[in-house]
Amino acid sequence: MFTVFGIPPAPRKVPQIKNCFEIDDNGILTVTSEIVSTGVTEKLTITNQNGRLSKDEIEKMVKDADKYKHEDEEYKKKASAFNALEDCLHTMKNKMKNTRNRKKLMKMEHAVADTTKWLEHNQAASADELVRMKEYLESICV
Repeated sequence: MFTVFGIPPAPRKVPQIKNCFEIDDNGILTVTSEIVSTGVTEKLTITNQNGRLSKDEIEKMVKDADKYKHEDEEYKKKASAFNALEDCLHTMKNKMKNTRNRKKLMKMEHAVADTTKWLEHNQAASADELVRMKEYLESICV
């Protein structure tokens, strides 16, 4: 285990730490973490000594990682769509403050309320459904 210190605050969606995991032919694992904004790097090397994982165990873990890669990508896609929808809601709420057109304001309020309620009741929604809701909000905002 190792710890990276001195991570500066950064805006949302800006990568702060870049992690790299490398396994060489001898089963030696090298973990590198870099704070992107400052360039500070920490490195840890794990060799195959007593009490460590065997080569077969490492290969099994790599295969498992490959096996779950698709699930991880789907989860990331869904999280990105969810964040984009929340950002769109926030943007629309800000636009509502500056809108003078009463009819358009009512449409926007209705769309924000519908989307917020939909999000509360559809926590397990797919990435495609989240994208469709974002497109719906954007169509009202035009």
